Amino acid sequence: MRNTISINRVYLIILQIFLYIYFMELIERVKKILESYYICDECLGRQFHNLIPDMPNKERGKILRKYAQIESSYSNKEYKEKEGEECYLCKNLFDKLDYFAQKVVDEMKDYEYSTFLIGSIIPKDLISREEDFWEEFGIDLCETFKSNFNRNVGIKVKKLCDKNTDFEKPDIMATIDIKNDKCLLQVSPVYIKGSYRKLYPRSGAQKIIINIFEKASKSKEGIFYSIGRLENNVVTSAYRPFIIALKNPKKRNLNLNKLREKLNLKKSIKVSRLSYCRKEDIELMKRDKILASYSIFLKLNKFNKDIKEKLVSLEKKRIIQILKNKIRKPYIRKIRLKFKDNDLEIYIESTVGFSINSFLSGRSKPNLKKLIGRFKVEKIILRKYTKMKTYEMY
Repeated sequence: MRNTISINRVYLIILQIFLYIYFMELIERVKKILESYYICDECLGRQFHNLIPDMPNKERGKILRKYAQIESSYSNKEYKEKEGEECYLCKNLFDKLDYFAQKVVDEMKDYEYSTFLIGSIIPKDLISREEDFWEEFGIDLCETFKSNFNRNVGIKVKKLCDKNTDFEKPDIMATIDIKNDKCLLQVSPVYIKGSYRKLYPRSGAQKIIINIFEKASKSKEGIFYSIGRLENNVVTSAYRPFIIALKNPKKRNLNLNKLREKLNLKKSIKVSRLSYCRKEDIELMKRDKILASYSIFLKLNKFNKDIKEKLVSLEKKRIIQILKNKIRKPYIRKIRLKFKDNDLEIYIESTVGFSINSFLSGRSKPNLKKLIGRFKVEKIILRKYTKMKTYEMY
């Protein structure tokens, strides 16, 4: 028992000696810095940030400066701090934190946002001076000017605007260009998903939706995403899913119910199921294996008995379509036919990359014009979308 106590006491003494030596080396390092350069408490504190990371750098700097002064007075060693009016490292930029914070808040005042993040563009001469300083005094405990500056401005902005910081996906990224005295905003897009029906051909449904959302959000641009192709002369009885990305929006909190009602006043479209979503949902929507079902109504020039055989032979086959110099090979899963005199209704189920117009008379191999001769297109209706199972042929 006595041996154990003795060993523990030895360890404690060794630890005390080690801490004393480390502390004295630390104070000597502080004194060397203060004798060589005039630096502010903030910049002194951040040279030793990793000692107590939760303590503000300015407070740490004040404590270390005071310890250096006390230690010198007790040791009777010659010690004189470098005097000056401008911090060698930051050029007194930490005295302007309130100014920069207010500049950020003023720049963001026209935008709706819940979260923000501060970034900065640091002058090259400041970075170079900081790196030379580290070469001279060491970097092991340091925090960079950029990190310290961004955090301190962020704390002040948070108090001024009563908003939260978000390090992953902020609504607004405010970057302070110190040299040019500017604040640059990068506003995250707003993503909204829904579905729509196009009631008339050539009605510009996508443009109508984009225009309504651009005006409501005061955004610079709306980008429309959906599945497959919906050609200009096709109407829909099914609701087609879409996601709209609103770039640089000034308003983020939109009344989606009112926007849906406004869109549905238009005679050419019907919109449903509006809700906010994420950027990742665009990729998820595109990744799904989808079948699109169409009804094509044709007026035949003349009826031939072999038309049915030719068309049904395309079922469960791929056709070649050349669209905008790209070769596509959509898969036709099902074809059903209804004849009445010279009227023909073709029900066709295919993968969503399928182009109806190319199949009717364009650059498809095969296409209807070559298979059945001359005809007039009366109407084309997109009937439904079907999500395929993973094992089904696509």
